[in-house]
Amino acid sequence: MNTLLPLGLAASLALLSLSGQAAEAPVRPGCENLQCMVCPALAEPQRYAEGRMKLMRQIVPGKERWLFRSMVDLTNDFGIPAPMRPEFARLMAAFQRQGIQVAMAIQPTRGLMHRDKLYPDQLHGFDYERASHNLDTYLGQLRQGGAVVAPMMQLVRQPPKDEYFFRRDHHWTPAGAEATARLLADEIRRQPFYAGLTKKQYRTEPGVMVPKDGTLNLALSYICGNNYGFQYVRGYQTIPVADSSDALFDEAPDPQVILVGDSNAATREDESKQFNFDGYLKQYLGVDILNYALPGVGEDGSLLEYLLSADYKPEAPPKLIVWELPANYRLDSPLMYRQLVPAIQGGCKAAAGVLSSKLQRPALQVGERIELLSNAGSARQSVTGGFLDIRLSDKNVRDFYIIVYYDNGARDKVWFRREAAVSGGQYYLELSKAPAFAGANLLSVFLEPTKAGTTATEVQTRLCL
Repeated sequence: MNTLLPLGLAASLALLSLSGQAAEAPVRPGCENLQCMVCPALAEPQRYAEGRMKLMRQIVPGKERWLFRSMVDLTNDFGIPAPMRPEFARLMAAFQRQGIQVAMAIQPTRGLMHRDKLYPDQLHGFDYERASHNLDTYLGQLRQGGAVVAPMMQLVRQPPKDEYFFRRDHHWTPAGAEATARLLADEIRRQPFYAGLTKKQYRTEPGVMVPKDGTLNLALSYICGNNYGFQYVRGYQTIPVADSSDALFDEAPDPQVILVGDSNAATREDESKQFNFDGYLKQYLGVDILNYALPGVGEDGSLLEYLLSADYKPEAPPKLIVWELPANYRLDSPLMYRQLVPAIQGGCKAAAGVLSSKLQRPALQVGERIELLSNAGSARQSVTGGFLDIRLSDKNVRDFYIIVYYDNGARDKVWFRREAAVSGGQYYLELSKAPAFAGANLLSVFLEPTKAGTTATEVQTRLCL
């Protein structure tokens, strides 16, 4: 049965069938120079003041229907700020104490990978040499901190033949995902721990067509009322190679390799939104991978999701965690480290408890203060370190302050705001090591919701060493 397609789509698919790579719907007649698609409002700051448009600041037209974001794609600045570099090293050391290696796939910016598509008078301060140097420095910081790092500067200096990114979207293409996976896999295979990974064969085959409208294209449409239409690329899927020695009904072993990251690495039910990064890693590493990557959860959300899940067993940890991360993330959040390090060691299950409480509360209300722990009176203990393990039966309570008071008058107020895609109910927080709290004894711990709960709640709190 023949199916009629819109003229633009049919033309694009015909082009794609010839090239095997990418095609686009043709622009409307009279707009061949493409400048008629953009408008002066793209340069107005107020257009980017609210919601998701904040992440689009500022749309910059490029050659051949490319669009860039001046704030993200054309940045020159990368790297972990100096005060946070010891924290990253501490995080890597915590993983290594559990027998876990961490390999990082840092995704370069669209400006670095497609600098040839930029107009010389539309650079918005982008300096390829400076940006390259700073990205190289960032990769070095990660290696010095103890991570295995894909040598991404090879791709920056010599981009792959096929487009690494979509022309009007912030995600990489399947070709970009493959190039990164191959480079990272080569680096991992050189590491001594690779020999200890259980091997399995995979192959990659063509999948569905991936139509990409694009986040930048949508922003262009929102501001100017015009857009460049869809880009079409071939998708791919990776499947196991059948092996007669495989036992069909054997219980699957605990995964040895975990993938965390953002929407570039995530598995989607909609095949047209998959870029097959995990599949390419499986093929080039020859190992099975459990994919915990999640869209829209920031630099550490999917890693936290995994560490708080039943799949993570501190007594039987994975051998490798692959952490995919866009280069614009700075790994500079103190709260990230204060949560992840206790989670890696297994929380209070693997530590000695000092203080504890269990409270029954009605649905939590915004602004109310609930005392979780008190360290006063004749039972007062010396507590100058450790971490909090807080468990809320209402898993919809995701936005709240934890306020820790000390006997020197200092107060540590930390805001937790967990994305919907990351499970609620379990929270860790190391006591601050900042100079303001040095030598001070903990007096009390309070919880203050910033969004209301939905049901009666049990709150269990422990302070552990």
